[in-house]
Amino acid sequence: MQARKLRRFEERAADRLVFFSDAVVAIAITLLALELPVPEGHTVAEFRSAVRDDLGHYLAFVISFAVIASAWGQHNRVFCYTERTDTRLRMLNAGWLLTIVLNPFATKLLTTEGDDVETVGLRFGFYALLQFLAHAAVIAMERRMTSHDLRAPDVPPELVAAGEPVLYGVLLGFGLSVPLFFLTSYAWVLWIVCPVVAGRLPRSRPAATGGD
Repeated sequence: MQARKLRRFEERAADRLVFFSDAVVAIAITLLALELPVPEGHTVAEFRSAVRDDLGHYLAFVISFAVIASAWGQHNRVFCYTERTDTRLRMLNAGWLLTIVLNPFATKLLTTEGDDVETVGLRFGFYALLQFLAHAAVIAMERRMTSHDLRAPDVPPELVAAGEPVLYGVLLGFGLSVPLFFLTSYAWVLWIVCPVVAGRLPRSRPAATGGD
């Protein structure tokens, strides 16, 4: 009876961690939209011109929305079968949340003026570094759960590792782009190419089990 009650308390703690993380992600995405400039104009032509002038802001919003959604998807995958938490896992999750709440600020940096190589490298490099750290935190949390048996014991390994190729592709893309932004402003292409290539790599299939 005592063990069953303890398990229930542990599951409740894990649920609270997930609910809190989901709320923070929702707030971060909402803040992205609040930063969008409202186009002005008394005619259709003026309105279209205002939209074109702020196109960079809208593109940065779409990129950050997709990035946060991807990070949340990986976080959801990792925590989907979690039954317990520990101090280290909560600290790693707090670090992950820090990268999420900094996204609106980093997105704003992408749209600030300054076209010289060093300025672009700093602005885009910081953004890429932030996403690299976010996905690295997901990997660290995944490793912590595996090494300390924080998941349900009957979870098939192939379900836990289902998103790993794309996760490592995103990590590689953002990581490689950080130094490259000081050489070219087109380093952001790696943000797209690496995850796509990683997602198409062949995955090892679980061994088939014979019937009774």
